[in-house]
Amino acid sequence: MKKLKLLTNKQKCGMSLALLLLTAGSIVLVEYLHRDFQQRLQQQYQSSLSQQLSLVRANIESELNANIFLADSLATIITVNPQSSAADWEKLSETLMLKATSIRNLAVAPDNVVQFVYPLRGNEAVIGLDYRNNPEQLRTVELARRRQEIYIAGPLPLVQGGSAVIARMPVFIDPPTNQQYWGTCSVVIDIDKLFQLSGLLALEQKVRLALRGKDATGETGEVFRGEPEVFEQAFASETIRLLTGSWQLAIALPEHSELKGSTLIAITVRLVGYSLCLLLMLVLLSLFYAYRIARRNSLQDALTALPNRRFAIQMLERLVKSQSDFSILSLDLDKFKDVNDQYGHAVGDALLQAVAHRLQRALRGSDSACRLSGDEFLVILPRVSTEHDLQAIISKIAAKLSDSPFTHQGTAFTIQYSLGHARFPHDAQDLETLLHHADLGMYQQKAAHKAKSE
Repeated sequence: MKKLKLLTNKQKCGMSLALLLLTAGSIVLVEYLHRDFQQRLQQQYQSSLSQQLSLVRANIESELNANIFLADSLATIITVNPQSSAADWEKLSETLMLKATSIRNLAVAPDNVVQFVYPLRGNEAVIGLDYRNNPEQLRTVELARRRQEIYIAGPLPLVQGGSAVIARMPVFIDPPTNQQYWGTCSVVIDIDKLFQLSGLLALEQKVRLALRGKDATGETGEVFRGEPEVFEQAFASETIRLLTGSWQLAIALPEHSELKGSTLIAITVRLVGYSLCLLLMLVLLSLFYAYRIARRNSLQDALTALPNRRFAIQMLERLVKSQSDFSILSLDLDKFKDVNDQYGHAVGDALLQAVAHRLQRALRGSDSACRLSGDEFLVILPRVSTEHDLQAIISKIAAKLSDSPFTHQGTAFTIQYSLGHARFPHDAQDLETLLHHADLGMYQQKAAHKAKSE
């Protein structure tokens, strides 16, 4: 039995295209949401790191400057009392070191030769150091003297080993003219301890970090920690304000970095997104399938599975509107009421199904056999316009319906029917007249059959 077609090939192509676009749109949407979520997560992560960087900057400033201010009090004592002795310096240094957090040692160098260092233990090699014989250290001592202010040098390598930031404090014994240079006081800041206390070392475990501005020269200075490329790739930077000058601190994400848990997040976002899209498509397909079933039921006869009256009228209206040449056959079974009365409705239903099946076998693929009601059938023949072609199809139908008796549960009888036909636009110019013309022919044949049987 030929299935009732609810969609044309054009409509099927449209549905396939719509499904393809929906699938592509779903993929684009899920990937966009995933990328947007990843970007937001990245921004939040970078914002958190930027806040940590700002805190590290503030800690370095406060730690470094506070320790330098403490040590500057030693230079002040010497300025006020140039005759003070090493014993006096030691008492003061001991008090200062109790308050300091990252001072490694204090040194006093009259005439630029170190004569006092506190604590002495571990720093014995510094005693007797003549800055004039150490070009790198002499340079910073002379800069402090010429500027007549604290000069922050370094990080520099130390005579006793390691490296540190050194604050040079020039001592003049004739303030405020500052013409009589006495020597220098130096405070050595343990840079590793400074960075640990400020949180820089902890931050360095999470990101690529770099510091530049050796000798407090700011962003134009030499990089003394990390790689120079960090400043080119940095997403955040801070300027560390020192007593004189500045350092610049920057952070960048590690190369090929991946946020912790980002793989799980990516899988989760995609899993949820694609699951929802799949669910949406299944819902839409279910609705479309339900619509097709409902539409099929509204256009199909439940007993014979042939198109019903509604389908037939819609098809005929389209053919008339397009002014196509076509023909129709109006077919009605003879003595069908007698079959129902004598053999029962089950046999009558089986007869209708057999007629529907035989009609379908007699027709072309483009033709449609419809059941209008009861034992009334209508055959629609597109592109059949000549009487010759029409009679050929009528003969084929007659052969299929009458070639063998209808048999049901041992009961056999010949299928008897009456048939009328009409051609558009030859026999009628509108649908109502066309149907009337075919029905009239069918009724005339039925009357002839009845008269013959009497």
